[in-house]
Amino acid sequence: MNEIYQYDPLKTKKLIAHGSLFKELIELHEIEKLPRVMLFTGKKGIGKFTLVNHFLNYVFTKATKHPYSFKKKELDSSSIFYNSLLNGSSQNVIFFNRENKQNVKIDDIRNLKSQLSKSSLVDRERFIIIDEVEFLNVNCVNALLKILEEPSSNNYFILISNEQKKILDTLLSRCSKTKVYLSSIDKNNIIDHLTTLYDIEISSTFNTPDVTPGLFLRYNEILQRNKIDSQDNIFSKINKLLYVYKKNKDKTVINLCNLLVEQHFYQLAINNNNRVNLLVNLKISILKNINDFVEYNLNINSVINTIENKLNNR
Repeated sequence: MNEIYQYDPLKTKKLIAHGSLFKELIELHEIEKLPRVMLFTGKKGIGKFTLVNHFLNYVFTKATKHPYSFKKKELDSSSIFYNSLLNGSSQNVIFFNRENKQNVKIDDIRNLKSQLSKSSLVDRERFIIIDEVEFLNVNCVNALLKILEEPSSNNYFILISNEQKKILDTLLSRCSKTKVYLSSIDKNNIIDHLTTLYDIEISSTFNTPDVTPGLFLRYNEILQRNKIDSQDNIFSKINKLLYVYKKNKDKTVINLCNLLVEQHFYQLAINNNNRVNLLVNLKISILKNINDFVEYNLNINSVINTIENKLNNR
């Protein structure tokens, strides 16, 4: 592999899973029964955003020179629409919080209302995609509800939740809800497809039984980019990842750090049956140090020294 592959669901040209749900969305759209506000919930990284992306490509390219291939479940990267999504120039699709670039603010929702009041250059449906909708605060939800209450003939909202927080009931009541699942077979097929397609070198630093394809690729990228491998001891991994988080404030880095801690102590407990309680308590204590560091913005050197002392004295 010549360079580290950075996973972007907008660039995922093949839809490996969720075929039934994809077909259902298309059929609802064809008979003009698509719900105005849809909510897709499920674990982060199982392909919800990819599913939405393929649906959008199908809708907006079916009458063009480069239509979406429903038979192959494959989008055409030559299409004008596909490239407009990548560069953010589409007049008919508005993204919020894609790839966790920033939290949605009240002004963003207010600006959305103004934006929706204007006709798009292409007089067709307009889709508003809000990723990680569970993190919208009360003010943002209330402003969004006001928009949803206004009658509209061509605005559709697709909300995506990774189930990391409870969505406010006032918003839930306005949505057509769909729980999205991914079988272990589909998960492995997606990982195999993407790692083969992009010649991704797989890190052996973490195991993957409960890790979704999206997180698997994201974790793999973080490990490779920061030169973290299976030969590093657990303190070295924690140390590197906490400094990465301090720099970019990406919660995925912390989730990976917690996963590595969990796996490390699980393996220790298997090999040290007589010390299970001690190891479990130590694991809990270290995870608390990591998450307190994030929540309270603690001094990184102090946190790292504390964790190092605990590991050395176990």
